[in-house]
Amino acid sequence: MRQTVIILPWLVAVVLAGCGASPPVDEAIIARGRTLYNNSCAACHQLDGEGKPGVASPLARSSWVVGPEERLVRIALHGVRGGIEVRGKMYNLEMPGFQYVFTKDEDMATVLTYVRSAWGNSASEVTAQTVATVRKEFASRGDSWTAQDLLAVE
Repeated sequence: MRQTVIILPWLVAVVLAGCGASPPVDEAIIARGRTLYNNSCAACHQLDGEGKPGVASPLARSSWVVGPEERLVRIALHGVRGGIEVRGKMYNLEMPGFQYVFTKDEDMATVLTYVRSAWGNSASEVTAQTVATVRKEFASRGDSWTAQDLLAVE
């Protein structure tokens, strides 16, 4: 007599939780995020997320992208300046903030979710609530971040 036990969904959830992998993101969010990225970010960071020498660092396989979501939100909202190491290489460029490009928290969250799930990146979805919280907390900030500032974000 064979007994069938359905444990696959449970097993998948346990494995994903144990290895730090994020659950898959809704394809509609990815498609919208890709469009927003292509229209506003790809000129510098390129369609493949590999960046452009002398212009922008790579986003593909970047610890700055897959690290704490609040860190990435700060970069996207206010920009980053000065020396920053990405994939073992130093970049000393200025990235402008996009708080006035992505004025809707949902749009900022969508593009960052796309970036965190594209080109070999695998990180959790960025929520509009996280963007709203960071945007409000630093509403009076008039300057971009430095790598040193950002490394304090956990």
